[in-house]
Amino acid sequence: MTERRVAVVTGASSGIGRAIAVHFAQRGIRVVAAGRNEKQLEQLAVEVSRQPGEVHPVSGDVTDPDHPQQLLDCAEKWEPASIFVVSAGRGLPGTVLGSDPGRWEDLLEVNYLAVLRQLRAAGAYFLARAEQDGGRQVRDIVVIGSTAGRQVSAANPVYGSSKFAVHSLVEALRQEVCTSNIRVTLIEPGFVRSGFQEAAGYDMAWFDKISQDNGPLLAPEDVAETVGFVIDRPAHVHLDDIRLRPTRQRV
Repeated sequence: MTERRVAVVTGASSGIGRAIAVHFAQRGIRVVAAGRNEKQLEQLAVEVSRQPGEVHPVSGDVTDPDHPQQLLDCAEKWEPASIFVVSAGRGLPGTVLGSDPGRWEDLLEVNYLAVLRQLRAAGAYFLARAEQDGGRQVRDIVVIGSTAGRQVSAANPVYGSSKFAVHSLVEALRQEVCTSNIRVTLIEPGFVRSGFQEAAGYDMAWFDKISQDNGPLLAPEDVAETVGFVIDRPAHVHLDDIRLRPTRQRV
């Protein structure tokens, strides 16, 4: 039952990650909510304080190699986590020729290496506990990807390439741990109005045009509800790769 579960959610101080943490708490899930902005995380904990679940805020740097294990250890204040949501990420506007090369390494550190570390830590942690209980409990690792990692775009290729790479990691880990009743799921949202574009420095006139042509755009809550649906499937059912777009988004 989801109301008995414990989750770790990274990127929870804003956007999709925050919406997932709120959605979980509303359903009675206890959440270790991680992110860079301590004040926003504390506000999140206050916001959900009357919900059936609970949020424990943990501020930190997702690129710290020890951070994922620290979050899993923190969850044990309740009981071992059985859900790990990888939502922390960063955008980068521009083409191969037009993007800022000074930001490439930072993007790959956050969007690829940090994700790889989270997958490794969560996968090893869940596998060790599955060995203890014979895999009787289903465990979920959910990764927030992007349609940009499925559809090649000359307009946004550097960010998109980081998502292409992550998508391959998700499927590889799924194959590695699925026999232990561990579900590794990729969620690929299209255009979401979440503040992500502003934070990454995208041209907001361009994004306003995108909104006009493709809207209404997705909200973070739409993605959160999809994650909730995935983890709520019976233990023998795995929806391993879901793309959700605004209805009017062509690609």
